[in-house]
Amino acid sequence: MQEDFLHYLFEFNLIQNTEFEIMSSGQKNFDAGPDFFNAKIKIDNTIWVGNVEIHILASDWNRHKHQKNKAYDNIILHLVYKNDIEIQASNGSEVLTYELKFDPKLYQRYQDLLKNLTWIHCEKQIEKIDSFTKNLYVEALSIERLERKSRFFRELFLFNDNNWELSFYQALVKGFGSKLNSVPFELLAKSIDLKVILRHRNSVFQLEALLFGQAGFFEDEIENDEYFRGLKNEYLFLKEKYNLQPVRHELFKFSKVRPYNFPSVKIALLAQLLSQYQSILSKVLECKKVEDVKNIFQLEVGPYWENHYRFGNVSKPLKKRLAQSSWQYLIINIIIPFLYFYAQNKNVESLREKVIDWLVDLEPEKNNITEKWEKLGIDNSTALQSQGLIELKNEKCNNHACIDCRIGHKILTLSWYE
Repeated sequence: MQEDFLHYLFEFNLIQNTEFEIMSSGQKNFDAGPDFFNAKIKIDNTIWVGNVEIHILASDWNRHKHQKNKAYDNIILHLVYKNDIEIQASNGSEVLTYELKFDPKLYQRYQDLLKNLTWIHCEKQIEKIDSFTKNLYVEALSIERLERKSRFFRELFLFNDNNWELSFYQALVKGFGSKLNSVPFELLAKSIDLKVILRHRNSVFQLEALLFGQAGFFEDEIENDEYFRGLKNEYLFLKEKYNLQPVRHELFKFSKVRPYNFPSVKIALLAQLLSQYQSILSKVLECKKVEDVKNIFQLEVGPYWENHYRFGNVSKPLKKRLAQSSWQYLIINIIIPFLYFYAQNKNVESLREKVIDWLVDLEPEKNNITEKWEKLGIDNSTALQSQGLIELKNEKCNNHACIDCRIGHKILTLSWYE
């Protein structure tokens, strides 16, 4: 027996006990303390409001030392799978304890789901869940994903002493690295003071010198490349002037990356972006539609990079732009969550609603997760849905959290399960 299954029974009032009535399960607690706060329980025609604790064995109460903790003195109900001993609160009063009674078929269904080792536990049953339920839940999970991502930006914001511009700059540069190179790009952003970047933003040449130099691209010498040599000389001057310490070049990954997404190309595009705006955050905040945001990232590299993917290696001339997958990644995973956090912090509901609308207007992400959901008949027509589907797989399915999932809950309780 798992304790989280007992929590599930109480939260969704699937208990068959006649000794009491659950009028409200209250608020589930995910931190230290009682399992449920402010539950409303009717016992012998008396309504009690307070906290509820749940264990597999009543003796777990003592094993967890609740009998010495005053935080558990206001427990109105202690529910257990087996009531093996009598227990007391720290003030010596008896704690009302009942064994949970429930339909054993529910637990069997739960076990059957967990034993299913397919891509998701409910792969055989999910097609029987109505589309309205699935779509509504996926969209709700998309908002949960926004909330979760915004917590990262909150930590970054606090780390930067509540500096919005600096926090957005660092987040954006990290996003330029996409998943594979996010860490070295983050280190790159933090290695240069934003004030230095802004001081040189009128010169793409100097921005490239700063960015490539701080990324360690000038550690080796490349012969017969005047542009490389010019950038390196400029960087050595700026490095001395600002007392800069570069990131280790070997951190940047080129293998298994398509040439137009090479870190070198991304840095060249980043230099173009930084040269265009005194405040990219202000520019993004001005955007009314997601198309306006897309336009900000319609970037092209400078002349040198039209026939180079890396320093010293001449390639066929090509006007390299920020790929759709890259600007889509930036908008979905950096800009929208950051603005969502900004809206929460500033209490601007209209901005919060706007960025959610942007997710609805954006094309869905296409990756291994979303493609497998589509094969299971799940709608993936907007970025709002793709974000929800990624959250569903990563945070629910991968953690075997079927009983914390609305789809799993419906599967467990519907009569057609057998």
